[in-house]
Amino acid sequence: MKTLRLDHIFIGALAALLLMPDMAEAQAVRTGNEQPPYEESLLRLVTIVGSLEFLHPLCERQNKGVWKAQMANLLEAEEPSPARRARMMATYNKSYEVLEQVHRTCSPTVELILQRYEAEAVELTRELATTYRPVAPAVEETAATEAPTDDDATETPEQ
Repeated sequence: MKTLRLDHIFIGALAALLLMPDMAEAQAVRTGNEQPPYEESLLRLVTIVGSLEFLHPLCERQNKGVWKAQMANLLEAEEPSPARRARMMATYNKSYEVLEQVHRTCSPTVELILQRYEAEAVELTRELATTYRPVAPAVEETAATEAPTDDDATETPEQ
């Protein structure tokens, strides 16, 4: 089911975003700018999440509240400043409200919008997860790749 795949990718991106707040904060301090370098992509993703919250229940793909919960997770992971949080919420709400005013039933047009938004959300989440995720080797990976040296050999205690 496409929706489940999209949910899984979105959750993966949220996991990557959990690692990003410190990076975004450091970037903002260095540049004197409140917005991290991925802000435009993130706001586009927020727009799509707001749209999916309205459109999925309209076409009976998911219950209401699924994407709202994803938005809450995104806000929790991102830890935005109050001004940035307000901007993100306004973007989410506007995308929901615009579609609510225009679409009353699930039509072929709505289905097409859903397909395009889902595809774009997949692209955006991959971009956010791969481009802006801090790269740090895991301790296990580092240990596994280092070859032992003579200095690493341990002596067997004499009995």
